[in-house]
Amino acid sequence: MQKTKRKEDWDKGFCNDNGFCSDCKAYTDVVLDHRSGDTICTQCGLVLEDHAVDFTAEWRNFDDQDSTNDPSRVGARSDPLLDNGVLTVNISNDKKKAVSCVLPRLHKTLRNPDKSLHVAFETLGMMADRLALVTAIRDHAKELYKKADDRKFCRGRNCDAIMAACLFLACQEKGLPRTLKEIAMVANGATRKEINRMKELLKKILEVDSKTTNVGDLSRRCCSMIGMANQDMKAVLETLNKSKEVDVRRSPKSVLAAVMYMIAQLSNDKSTRDLTLHDVSQAADVAVATTKKAYKDLYPYVSRIIPNWFVKLEDLKILCLP
Repeated sequence: MQKTKRKEDWDKGFCNDNGFCSDCKAYTDVVLDHRSGDTICTQCGLVLEDHAVDFTAEWRNFDDQDSTNDPSRVGARSDPLLDNGVLTVNISNDKKKAVSCVLPRLHKTLRNPDKSLHVAFETLGMMADRLALVTAIRDHAKELYKKADDRKFCRGRNCDAIMAACLFLACQEKGLPRTLKEIAMVANGATRKEINRMKELLKKILEVDSKTTNVGDLSRRCCSMIGMANQDMKAVLETLNKSKEVDVRRSPKSVLAAVMYMIAQLSNDKSTRDLTLHDVSQAADVAVATTKKAYKDLYPYVSRIIPNWFVKLEDLKILCLP
């Protein structure tokens, strides 16, 4: 027969939430009854704690379920960029009741000034998630879009291109740049040309002083994609900086791919040395033929651009001929 624990006994400290049973005089296994909120000793049946609060979700939502039937009874977190902080009211429509059909129609007639911003912020969040961007970049992109919307810039223009441009500028200002091609992949159909045009317009209207994307900022991310060590990444960055002193008229990304391929051949890591030209070109997002041409132009200057601390001069013979 289960014994109940009176509140005065609990206040006296006869049992605690660590599973110590005052009747068994020992720590025992406990069972939590979620319906009643009781924590029960499995040895003697004593209720160690009653009316416990369960902070986990009371529902489960699956991807294959109808997205319109969201069991959540709370909204998103308060957003300072919205006037009402997303504290809106949604009225469900129950066709079986006549009164519940009238209220949603009246509710839709009320204009919500933040509705378009709320939809845009959700889209920006999905874009940032697909690119695995940090929260600081996502919030800064929302700020740029809010400023553009306050100046009536978004009216009559492609909103997807504007949001992608805001995300591009936010990445640059936070020091974690992404290429236009990467941004266009998550821009819901907006082309690189449209995003670039909106980016230039936003820079003038918002007076954003964004710097040009430096290939050195992309080098660490590209090297990480193929598993290069920190020492190899440092050599790639230093070689890129020295390559600016030689006359090689190639695009920055093709030079990055060629430098990565050189350092991979000279690396002490066997897995890095096994990388092929195709692997390096794919990580740098350039064609294999373009990497070959840049490699051919850089090869005569390898003794000048590759740092001496990384490899000895006589070991440069390991590099394959272009």
